[in-house]
Amino acid sequence: MVSASFGKLKYYTEKCIDWIAIVFFTVIFIVALGQIIMRWIFKNPISWSEELIRLMYVWICFLGWTFASRYRTYIRITFLINMFPPIPRKLLATVNCLLLIVFSVLMVYYGIKLTAIGSSGGAVTLPINFALVYVIVPLTNFIIIMYHLVDFVTIWKKPGRAEI
Repeated sequence: MVSASFGKLKYYTEKCIDWIAIVFFTVIFIVALGQIIMRWIFKNPISWSEELIRLMYVWICFLGWTFASRYRTYIRITFLINMFPPIPRKLLATVNCLLLIVFSVLMVYYGIKLTAIGSSGGAVTLPINFALVYVIVPLTNFIIIMYHLVDFVTIWKKPGRAEI
C-alpha cells in the first residue's frame, strides 16, 4: 500500500516537474522572441522581460538538477572507479550517495532560510516576491534527497557492480 502510494506520488511529482520545465522553457522562448521583436523592429523594449527570463531560468536550473538526479545523468568520471571490484565500488557509491544527501539536506536548510529572507524583497520590474523564486531551492533538494535515498537502498539490494 505504501509502495503504491509512493509510486503514484513519484509519478505525479515527476510529471509536474516535467510540465513546469516545459512551460517555463516555452515562456522564456516567447518572451525572449517578443523582446527581440520589440527592441529591433519597434524600438520599444519590454522592460520586464529580462527579469522574468532570469527568474524563470533559476527555476529551470533547479528543475534540471532534479531531472539529472532522477535519471542519474549528471557528469561522472568513472575511469578509475570502474577498475575496482564490486564491494569497494559499492562502498564508494554509498559514500557518494551519502555526500549528495548531506549536500541536499544543507541546501534544504539554507534554502528555507533564503526563502524567508527573500520574502522581504521583491523583483524590480515584476510584482513578484523573491520568496516565490527562492522556494525552488528547498523543494527541489527535498526531491533530490528522495532520489538519492532510493539510490542508497538500491546500491546494496541489487547484485553486481554499483554505479556511482
